Amino acid sequence: MVFVELLLCVAVVGLLLYKWSVHTFGYFSKRGVVHEAPIPLFGNIPWSVMMGKDSYIKHSIDIHMRLKNHKVYGVFNLRDALFYLSDPELIRQVGIKSFDNFSNHRKGITDGPDDLSLVGKSLLSLRDRRWKQMRNTLTPTFTSLKIRQMYELIYACNEEAVGYVRRQLEAGNSELELKDFFTRYTNDVIATAAFGIQVNSFKDPNNEFFSIGQRISEFSFWGGLKVFLYIIMPKLMKALKVPVMDMNNVDYFKKLVYGTMKYRKEQSIVRPDMIHLLMEAQRQFQKDQEAAKGDATGLKEQHASFNDEDLLAQCLLFFAAGFETVATCLSFTCHELLANPEAQQKLYEEIVAVEEELGGKQLDYDTLMSMKYLDCVVSESLRMWPPAFVLDRMCAADFELKDEEGEVVVKLKKDELVHIPVAAIQRDPDNFPEPEVFRPERFDEEHKDEIKQFTYLPFGVGPRSCIGNRMALMEVKSLLYQLLRQYRLKPTDRTSKDMMSSISGFRMVPRELFWCKFELREEAK
Repeated sequence: MVFVELLLCVAVVGLLLYKWSVHTFGYFSKRGVVHEAPIPLFGNIPWSVMMGKDSYIKHSIDIHMRLKNHKVYGVFNLRDALFYLSDPELIRQVGIKSFDNFSNHRKGITDGPDDLSLVGKSLLSLRDRRWKQMRNTLTPTFTSLKIRQMYELIYACNEEAVGYVRRQLEAGNSELELKDFFTRYTNDVIATAAFGIQVNSFKDPNNEFFSIGQRISEFSFWGGLKVFLYIIMPKLMKALKVPVMDMNNVDYFKKLVYGTMKYRKEQSIVRPDMIHLLMEAQRQFQKDQEAAKGDATGLKEQHASFNDEDLLAQCLLFFAAGFETVATCLSFTCHELLANPEAQQKLYEEIVAVEEELGGKQLDYDTLMSMKYLDCVVSESLRMWPPAFVLDRMCAADFELKDEEGEVVVKLKKDELVHIPVAAIQRDPDNFPEPEVFRPERFDEEHKDEIKQFTYLPFGVGPRSCIGNRMALMEVKSLLYQLLRQYRLKPTDRTSKDMMSSISGFRMVPRELFWCKFELREEAK
């Protein structure tokens, strides 16, 4: 009898779970939006992707290719009904023309435990007027002039990275795993350029800054499960105050940032790094606040409150955004160069020409950023392997999306989510012929005008595009220059033969990792 009651209880719970998991699945049919049949709980995400066997980015591209003839199509991400845009004109409307109605990302997991409230203060998570105010406050920090001031700090990290490769070759080890190598480089860049400390993750591989950074960026099963649960049952997770991050790690950065700020104020130290620039932005805000006393509207419309916790939140965002994405971009770019020796040789020839022009002088920021073929190489790598392969926007009020002819494509409701499948659009042969071919010349002066507007979006689109793209590009280009100047990149037996098929789950990392053989050029000996 007990067994029967238990079985009945399990059956009832199972039925309720099933009903809950499929409750939203009639959403697109009622709206007349084309979509593929979802599966209970997982929606349109295959079980093989959830289990890390197949790639989410490939799955996203495949769906786009099957449904791209429709300017808008529907995708169920678990139980969430998401509108996907495949038409450049609709992307322009959402990203730029009607930005005020699509200025926010989806509602995040930013209320509740201390780590969530801190994340909620970052530029990525802020919403509406609060986001606009903080963006206005931070924008002067990321101009070309300000980024140029950090170049010497980045250059020092380049020298350490290149020196590490040479020491490995001298020790008889010519094969390196690129993701680990570039992660150590980006760690040192962030430490010096964002947090104002100097570490060397090549000579001291277990330094505290790198170790804590690895723990924060590591995508563990438990960490992924917590994010998953926050998405499907946010109220319960917030009520239970389940932390997303280890607060010991957050406390480390809090002490680091606050300690650095205090010491610099006391000693009147100026260093051309992110903390200095953010402190300058904070001081400017305070001046504006004083000047705006008596003007109840001026300051509120232009600037956010900018206390020390706001500053810390931006530092953590730069860490989270730069630690992984720049290393990933460098890894994929080097993989494409070793797989395409003609492009590698052409880039090397440009580097040689620049070296001759420099006449023995050190490479400077302006010369680096003016290199045309290097820019083409990085642009093509970002086309094939964009760090953010899907963008999201939330509809703030009921809105009619119209095509170029003015016809209504879909009527969106408040709080509905619109997604832009960046990777799929950038690998669509209608936008980029032979999209699987690495062809940097797509972006040269002769061909770049052939690229359709709003089909190349590696840093996002419109006012909410990546604020740190200049710094990221400087990091990537400066190290590529130094590596290619001295070394020839070659594949090894462990190098992935089919990168797209090797990527698994939701991360942009192949199963074989990124293996590369470094060969010292004759000219560098």
